[in-house]
Amino acid sequence: MPRGISKFSSGPSLPVKRKHDDLTSPIRKPQVEGPPQKKQRTEGPNTVQQQPVQKPPTDPSMHAVYDKMAHEEMLKNPKYAALADDAAKASDGKPVNVVTKDQVHGGMFYKKDNQIGLRPDLTGPKRASVMAFEATNAAQQKKFSKVTSDAFKNELNAVQGKQTFGGDLNARRENFAKSMERIEYDGIKRHHDVMKHGIDNHGWPKEMDRFGKRLEGSDPSFDSYWARQNVADAKTGKSHSDVYRAQFDNIHATAQKAVAESKAKQGIK
Repeated sequence: MPRGISKFSSGPSLPVKRKHDDLTSPIRKPQVEGPPQKKQRTEGPNTVQQQPVQKPPTDPSMHAVYDKMAHEEMLKNPKYAALADDAAKASDGKPVNVVTKDQVHGGMFYKKDNQIGLRPDLTGPKRASVMAFEATNAAQQKKFSKVTSDAFKNELNAVQGKQTFGGDLNARRENFAKSMERIEYDGIKRHHDVMKHGIDNHGWPKEMDRFGKRLEGSDPSFDSYWARQNVADAKTGKSHSDVYRAQFDNIHATAQKAVAESKAKQGIK
């Protein structure tokens, strides 16, 4: 197994849970002269309620040692090196930083900060694999941006009654979601290609190829992938593609607001 991509992270471990400092002692009532009074049923203990323990924030650099080693090890794979280069180019030459973040998803690419965020409980080969997948999102950020920008321009035209492409509102929403999912699917295929090369030629753990079985089994084509992305989650009732549909609705609402504000400035009702 190559150095830097091992079963256990060689970086800093999770911070030890801190105990709450006992800054306040129990407050006693003043002594009352005479025979002791009978304690009333409504009278509680003579103490001050302790404040809730504050969870320390996640240290962004807690896995920095492992992340650096994993990245350097993966760079020995020319396909990963090309991916990292594409991610840098898509970021206008700026480095894409990897940080530890307490977030909902295991990995996220934050375009604004040019960061790949990885959950603190994500470790070992899986962490390296997710890092590489988020690099595909970083490399494709301009594709995502173009789809979003084109959709906004189209919705501006739609709100103003001008010519649009893609059919009615529902059709445009579906086209937007499908375009975004297609970019993600391209990223999945590239991730599989990078991981397979690493496994076959550099001895990487097989578990790093997170999407290999899907591409060879349930998702051999975009159509099958698209169908699965539209299966609603049992708990939320929402599918993965619904996220993009909601994003489109926000784009449409923003276009409506922009047109309304423009008309208001011109005194048009």
